[in-house]
Amino acid sequence: MAHPPRTDPLRAAPASPDELPARPNRSRTRSILLGVGIGLGVGVAAMAIAFSIVAIPMFIVASTEPDAGLDRSLVRTGLFKVALPLGLVAGVAAGIVVGIWYARGGRLPTDRTPIHG
Repeated sequence: MAHPPRTDPLRAAPASPDELPARPNRSRTRSILLGVGIGLGVGVAAMAIAFSIVAIPMFIVASTEPDAGLDRSLVRTGLFKVALPLGLVAGVAAGIVVGIWYARGGRLPTDRTPIHG
């Protein structure tokens, strides 16, 4: 379904202060829950990436060593020393940023008309 071409240019800000959109009433609880949800997702993804980049290659290298390569404490605790802290830091940071952004009125665009007509 084709949309008619735009007659006026897209603006980054309203043309006048009278055209400012009404700021939605956002509850603090909803902002916190959104931040926690996004933070958990980012944290799990960061842990998976760190685990696949760091811990799995270390395990493979250690398993090929003939003299008890798997008995090293670095190999056994690679997940707890690398992946979990990285996921925790990334998740907390992303959750804080998204929670603050949403509480200040952040939103995704809702205009569905194509930019190029």
